[in-house]
Amino acid sequence: MYIAIDGPAGAGKSTIAKMLALNLGVNYLDTGAMYRAITLKIVRENISISDEKSLQDLLNNASIELVEPLGANQVLLDGEDVTEEIRDAEVNRWVSQVSRIKLIREAMVKKQRELAMKWGGAVMDGRDIGTCVLTDATFKFYLDASTEERTRRRWQELKDKGKELPWEEVYKTIVDRDNIDQNRSVSPLEVAPGAVVIDTTHLSIEEVMQKVTGYIKENG
Repeated sequence: MYIAIDGPAGAGKSTIAKMLALNLGVNYLDTGAMYRAITLKIVRENISISDEKSLQDLLNNASIELVEPLGANQVLLDGEDVTEEIRDAEVNRWVSQVSRIKLIREAMVKKQRELAMKWGGAVMDGRDIGTCVLTDATFKFYLDASTEERTRRRWQELKDKGKELPWEEVYKTIVDRDNIDQNRSVSPLEVAPGAVVIDTTHLSIEEVMQKVTGYIKENG
């Protein structure tokens, strides 16, 4: 079984995808973590995102592994555990810019498909899963929420981790990321054909899960 869950930042897709994978006993693949890992490597090596040759060399020599795929992913970059570091502010600042680069998206999509096929099934969340990575997914969902609610969730998530940022800064990051993701020329964020759209603005995680699992049971 292949399940694609797309949507903008803060819509709750990663949480739902992890829970769904556990419930179904299917491997979870955090595609966003892969883009974040390559972004971290670019930041660390101070490579310009306009330097295509250096980016290609970096891709050729980078190793990104997702460990313990059932329910959550530990992310290894060149053998180093960067699961927490890829969520830092500097990566947040650059990840959308990096993920819009064609050669990077092509490399990541290829890797994601290979992992999904190797596992024989997967729950994958991201921004182009149903439209690009798994176009023939068994089920496709698109989770959305208002910009204000997505900002609140992200702000609270950061606060819980001891990283208190001004509300306005978090809001701007969300808006900027939406603009980049929706308007990039390669695999823009959009609703995949046949996807079930769920507005999570006023729903709890449990209520969203009920809608997703209910649909799968009714149509499986």
